Amino acid sequence: MKCPVCDSESYEILKSKGKNIKEVLLKCNECGNTFRETIKIPKMVEIRVIISKFEESLKKTIKLYPDEILEIGEVLMVDDEEVEITSLENTRGGRVSKSMVSELVTIWATSLTGPTRVGISIDYGGRILSQKVDVERDFQFNVGDTVKLGKAVFTIKSMKTITSKIRKGGAPADQIKRIYGRPADRRDRFQYDLTSKIVETVEPEDES
Repeated sequence: MKCPVCDSESYEILKSKGKNIKEVLLKCNECGNTFRETIKIPKMVEIRVIISKFEESLKKTIKLYPDEILEIGEVLMVDDEEVEITSLENTRGGRVSKSMVSELVTIWATSLTGPTRVGISIDYGGRILSQKVDVERDFQFNVGDTVKLGKAVFTIKSMKTITSKIRKGGAPADQIKRIYGRPADRRDRFQYDLTSKIVETVEPEDES
């Protein structure tokens, strides 16, 4: 909307009435002119949301305006739960990083509520001990860290994140899919103990 006097698009809403069709009284921030406009509010549409939470996928719906634009990384509130968009499926059956709501079929997202689950694989010369831990989403893991995990003590040699595999540096837990480690001497000093965070353990097996 533009001021009919100076064409400025900067204005203040003084009054508003109506639901689907709003009549608003505006004041231009540039010249001070007051003017009226009629705005048609589009009807909200219901979109399916599939939320990943650990190994579960929860199907829910959210109501949004059809002219809204969503993109990967954006945070939405679904039934009082914060979720982050990880993928968008449009009406043509494709996955896109950005889309108008009117062209969407499904929103794929991950829950931002509570801890995140990280997989850990420790390589005992071809025999792999696999474990999963629940940690705070902002917990920082770094390549080179020495960690205690139950009876095991290991050093992180690499990590697979959502976007890549890293062999140096670090990342927060909510960006990590799996940590790869090698056994360390149990007498080595470790930076942190994740024993209490273990939720699943698979005993060492020969790697196939």
